[in-house]
Amino acid sequence: MSDIKILAVDDSSLSRRRFVAKPLRDAGYEVCEAVNGEEGLSAVEEHNPDIIVSDLLMPVMDGFEFIAALRDRGVTTPVIVASADIQETTREKLEELGTFAFINKPFKADELLTLVQSAAASLTEEATA
Repeated sequence: MSDIKILAVDDSSLSRRRFVAKPLRDAGYEVCEAVNGEEGLSAVEEHNPDIIVSDLLMPVMDGFEFIAALRDRGVTTPVIVASADIQETTREKLEELGTFAFINKPFKADELLTLVQSAAASLTEEATA
């Protein structure tokens, strides 16, 4: 159905698989997975995803460091942050990093799908601009 490839980055396999990867795969998206930001960077190089869904609080390299490293490398892929830690200072920091959107954990599959569809639409708009 969709040729959109999504990278799910979260150290919690339950969260990554059940709440991100499964609903996205069920909706027809191709999904690759990583357990932290460092693996996420490798996955971006290897799979070139169209959209990234990332947790913030992870070992080795957290979500902030991951997104900053992507931007430092010139990667402009839309990033949707899924985290329970969405305080005002967190939001501001994520906006500075050029994050596409954030979603509070726990979230419903349809909330995630709406954000992914919005990110996919923004890719289409950029391609035709």
